[in-house]
Amino acid sequence: MTEIQNNNSVVLRIPKPNLQVLVLGLIAVITVFQTVQLLRISSSASSASTKAVSPATTNTNSGSSGTGSNADVPQSMVGGC
Repeated sequence: MTEIQNNNSVVLRIPKPNLQVLVLGLIAVITVFQTVQLLRISSSASSASTKAVSPATTNTNSGSSGTGSNADVPQSMVGGC
């Protein structure tokens, strides 16, 4: 009498990952992490209230020589004493 062995096992072969595959995987993980961080930052920035900036008012002094170069600049931003 002979015994017949019916072995229906499946062998799953996983190749050894080389350095290139490991580096690409690491880059993918870092990219996903940075994308999540940027989404969190942009969502928190959009929910924060923003203040409208009003245009600078011009200071017209009667004693200044009106050359026109500093016409739109406030007096505090003009150089000198």
